[in-house]
Amino acid sequence: MSTETPTQYLKLVISGSVNAGKTTFIRTISEIEPITTDEWASEESVKEKKSLTTVALDYGRLTVDESLILNIYGTPGQKRFDFMWEILSEKAFGAIFLADSTSHEDIENTKKIIEYFNIHVNLPYIICVTKLDLTETIGFEKVVSLFIDLNTTIIPINTTIREDVKTALLTLLTEVIQNLE
Repeated sequence: MSTETPTQYLKLVISGSVNAGKTTFIRTISEIEPITTDEWASEESVKEKKSLTTVALDYGRLTVDESLILNIYGTPGQKRFDFMWEILSEKAFGAIFLADSTSHEDIENTKKIIEYFNIHVNLPYIICVTKLDLTETIGFEKVVSLFIDLNTTIIPINTTIREDVKTALLTLLTEVIQNLE
C-alpha cells in the first residue's frame, strides 16, 4: 500500500484591466512556457497601449511541492471577453487582480472587473498594484485610496520580479487560509 500523498491541483485566476501585467505575471512565475492567446489588438483604446492582447486566456503552472501544483489562468482584460472571466474562474480557489498604477481609467476598469467577479464568481482575492517603477505612476497610496471601498489586501508588485510574484501568491494563500478559519 502506497503512503504517497496524492498531488493536489489548485486553480488560480489572474485578472485586471488591459495592459496591467497579467501575461507578464504568469510568464514570471510559470515553470513551463506559458500558453497564451495573444492576437493583434482591434480596439483603438487597446491599440494605444499595446499591439498584441490576450483574447481568451493565458496559462502557466507552478509546482509548489510534490503534493501541490498551481494551475494559473490569466483572463483577458477587455469587457467584451467578460464571458471568459466566469469560465476561467470555475473551481478556482482565489484570484489576484492587477491594477496598473499609471492609468486612472485602467484602475476604474479593474474595479469594474472586481465588481463583476464579486457578483458572478465570489472568490477570495487580493489586489496587486503594478507599474510603480514607471515615471507615469500615480503612486501606491493614491491607487490604494481608489480601492478604499473594497475590504481586501492591496500590495505593490513588479510583475517582472519573481520574488514579487511569489509574495503575491503567498499573500493570497494567507488570505484564503484566514477565510477558512
